[in-house]
Amino acid sequence: MKSETAIYTGFEFEVDGFPAFAIINTDLKNANKKQYPYSVFIQIIPDACNETGHPEEQEDEYLVETEKKIIEYLESQTQTVHVGHVTIFRSREIIFYTNDIEAVENFLDYFLSGIERESNFDIEPDGEWNSVAAFYDLL
Repeated sequence: MKSETAIYTGFEFEVDGFPAFAIINTDLKNANKKQYPYSVFIQIIPDACNETGHPEEQEDEYLVETEKKIIEYLESQTQTVHVGHVTIFRSREIIFYTNDIEAVENFLDYFLSGIERESNFDIEPDGEWNSVAAFYDLL
């Protein structure tokens, strides 16, 4: 289930009249969701956006590299899986599920303080993965 060998699929949809895109780890469709009962949503506000509110090319590359660093740490140092990310108007949301709240929170507090972008994160109980169920229902 490591993201580096996972298969991802993309979805295009609309939010508030603007295009949105999701890249979702399809390998997690049949995962033991009870093993990762907490959702982790990390929001990063891009510095440079185009007319649709999506990151410009160089900014997108920065966000992808940032996401890779987060994945690398969380998947190797905690009990966490990478679900994917969603790009909406002026926002990138990176999605994980975890069983290791304290370690994830400590890492994100530290890591996000150094990315020079406005950011925040929420960790919530979601043992049934309801927050991402719509994506997995489409697979």
